Amino acid sequence: MPQIAKFFGVLALLASLAAPAGAAELVDRVVAVVNGKLITLFDVNTRVADMVKQTQGVALKPDDPRLDDLRRQVLESMITDLLIESEANKLKVTVSETEIDSQIEEIKKKNNLSQQQLVTELAKEGLTLKQFRDKMRLDSIKKRLLGFMVHRKVLVTDDEIRDYYEKNKGSLSAAKSVLGPKVSGGLGFIMVPNKKQAEELRDKINSGSMSFADAAKKFSIGPGRDQGGDLGDVQIKDLAPPLRSALTAVPPGQVSEPVLLDGKAVLLVQRTASASAPAEKPVAPAAAAGSNPSYEAAKEQIQELLYKQKFDKLFQEYIDNLRSKAVVEVKL
Repeated sequence: MPQIAKFFGVLALLASLAAPAGAAELVDRVVAVVNGKLITLFDVNTRVADMVKQTQGVALKPDDPRLDDLRRQVLESMITDLLIESEANKLKVTVSETEIDSQIEEIKKKNNLSQQQLVTELAKEGLTLKQFRDKMRLDSIKKRLLGFMVHRKVLVTDDEIRDYYEKNKGSLSAAKSVLGPKVSGGLGFIMVPNKKQAEELRDKINSGSMSFADAAKKFSIGPGRDQGGDLGDVQIKDLAPPLRSALTAVPPGQVSEPVLLDGKAVLLVQRTASASAPAEKPVAPAAAAGSNPSYEAAKEQIQELLYKQKFDKLFQEYIDNLRSKAVVEVKL
């Protein structure tokens, strides 16, 4: 169910390293106190386990030092969530049950699901309907609060965009987004039901008996199937760590080892420049290789970049301010 997986499966694509649920000793001791609310090690390890349900194929030993780093990252995220939730309560930012009902109905409609089918799909993700509703409510409250407190303060002017363009136009390229490293039409993605099928497809593709695009169109059950497995512009940093590792472990043009993702097997390839985009796609003059994009062609991307820079700075300042006024004790 791709839309459901996208909705809360973003954790898998944006998460840091994940460890199997059994890899950590589940000791229920307090690791942080935020304005009197407790976070236990069990809470942290449970969040890690939830991440693993979305991204499989990562195995870290119990004594792996990366586990400590992961727990600290997860704990910091949980502390931030509590700070935002506390501020939302103080400012009486709420989301009604009717709004949650409408969001759920929209999800069911998009995925052509009955109520029972939705419950079944959520169970596959390790969630009850109540837990899903709680997640949606918290996400909605956070978005509403941040929209009021942060987004409204972010303003990017035409002068700033023009200034950035003039200072950086020599290094801008229509084929390389100013938003950071991307695989522009060059990331191939195939998802199949199991690892065995993925290994068989990988052998066929590497032997030359089948192209990656043909394999994707014929066998993939994942996104980009009709485009030959092309995911379009994807920021490499937004791939789940197992996918990033698999992609970088092989040279461009070669198919990665299968990676388990959301219970399915995934194959990746970073296509070479000559094979990254269909030949029949026309290239606009401003986007021709080796040329600098015009101001109009680059304006939207520059605006997104500058907006993100300002938002990230204001968001961090906002969280730091909340934290300075809160009573936060970390014991991990």
